[in-house]
Amino acid sequence: MNINEFIRERKKEWQRLERIAAKFRPGRSADLTRDELWDLSRLYFAAISDLSLLKSSQLGQAPDDDVVAYVNGLVIRVHRIVYSQPSGSRWASIVKFLSTEFPLAVARNLLYIGSSAGVMILSALAGFVIGVQEPNFVELLVPDSIISTVEGGDVWFKGLYAVAPMASSHLMTHNISVTFLTFAAGITFGVGTIYLLGLNGLLLGTIAGLCFRHQLSLQLWSFVLPHGSLELSAIVLSGAAGLILGHALVDPGPYRRLEFLSVRSRDAVALALGCVPLLAIAGVIEAFFSPSPLPPWLKLGTAGVLFLLLVTLLGLAAARGKEKLAKEVSVGPG
Repeated sequence: MNINEFIRERKKEWQRLERIAAKFRPGRSADLTRDELWDLSRLYFAAISDLSLLKSSQLGQAPDDDVVAYVNGLVIRVHRIVYSQPSGSRWASIVKFLSTEFPLAVARNLLYIGSSAGVMILSALAGFVIGVQEPNFVELLVPDSIISTVEGGDVWFKGLYAVAPMASSHLMTHNISVTFLTFAAGITFGVGTIYLLGLNGLLLGTIAGLCFRHQLSLQLWSFVLPHGSLELSAIVLSGAAGLILGHALVDPGPYRRLEFLSVRSRDAVALALGCVPLLAIAGVIEAFFSPSPLPPWLKLGTAGVLFLLLVTLLGLAAARGKEKLAKEVSVGPG
């Protein structure tokens, strides 16, 4: 396809994007239909790709080319619409995201979430069995300091409670980094995400096997599960986000691969961002509550309550979001 044919083919979509952008006025909310909201994101990322191609063509060599200037101006205009918002509405946007967009993204992608959880659970079970039956295997994954402490009949996380304020900040930062790495690894056609999910599950299972052999399972799980009810959930969600990216790259269907990736990345990013508050809460629990000398039954009960609360809140929020969307559809496009 030569450049003129490319321009003729893409011109209608540029005009469609321009008409949607024209509905935005300073100080006024744009009355967009669901299709227009969907197209705004899809066409914007497609226009960025088109602009890159135009700039690399012979048209890009002409400093005053009308087509390049038009598409460049359109991309800048839509970028300001998408990424600029009044400061007063930021908190409202965060609340809307956590109460509607994130739960809906979870509800729409249960298959990916189940697949992510399945990878972690199977690898954890494999790690547990190998850790119990093959003690030498433990040394390949678990630090010597932890092994020696457990073999001495004690747990390694007792000291964490004494440095809780510093530990909380470090744990939050570390967990968020791991979670976003698991999500971003989806760009490797999902292979990197599967590897990280498997590695995390394998490590957890191996440590569980080590503690089981030395009768420390109760101490381990009463430490892991209070914060793990949120932290492990976040890792599973970030894994699902990575699998969404990987699937979009492997099987884009009738769409162009990058275009379909930009569309599916909306849900993937929502899942990954939704993990941040979960990990922040988990970091506090891991530093202040999990290693505390409180009774194991209290900590295990708290873990169960937190997980049920998370599932319930996400389910209720998703149901409300679906009901709201259904009402918008019944009203019809404007």
